[in-house]
Amino acid sequence: MSCFKFSLLFLLLSSNVYAQKFNSKQCLDSEFKTSIKNDGKFFGLVKNDLSIDKTQCIINVTYKNILETNWLIDICREPIHIKVTSKGNQSVYKRVDDCDKNKNQDYCTYQRELNETLQDYGLIFAKGERENLQTPHGQTHCTYLLIKKYLEDGYLFSKYDIPQNIFNDGTTYPAGYPKTNFAPKSINRPVYPVTTPQETSVNDSSKIETKLEEKAGELIEETSKF
Repeated sequence: MSCFKFSLLFLLLSSNVYAQKFNSKQCLDSEFKTSIKNDGKFFGLVKNDLSIDKTQCIINVTYKNILETNWLIDICREPIHIKVTSKGNQSVYKRVDDCDKNKNQDYCTYQRELNETLQDYGLIFAKGERENLQTPHGQTHCTYLLIKKYLEDGYLFSKYDIPQNIFNDGTTYPAGYPKTNFAPKSINRPVYPVTTPQETSVNDSSKIETKLEEKAGELIEETSKF
């Protein structure tokens, strides 16, 4: 009985953790493989297959239709560039200028192509919540934000630093961390947060444990009715 209670408590706590929205650092550090498939042209005979393979800084995106195109991006490597493999040939395109100023760069053409591919065949069709890194939608959303920050904004990531906020929500500090612990926008280098440890009394801990046990007991009683 106690083992069953513990299992229920673990499930409750786990579901609460995974329900939280991932932040910029979690997105950068994540490792996953995901694939999104949907019916394409010719009455669905030709499938659209988008696959993403991410290992921290290295992102490998492959789109298969009639032909196959692959984009390889290392968001922690400079100069800012993108490797594109199509029809058996690999080409490297380096970011020279902002694409808003010079849209005729080959770099900008392939960057827009990747951006549209992730939108049209990934974000639109991927299943699950986009805020959850355990779902194909969340993994595609994370990939889309990182690539956009690196290729469009020219921001160089580092797995040893806290990254800038990758979400387009108006904040200028790393997502998921207290705003007051960071330097103003004019300072380019991110500053690590300094927090003081919080004390938790034994009474508070016992109260939380009691509430969780009561919740587990309620679930057990509801289960026994069926």
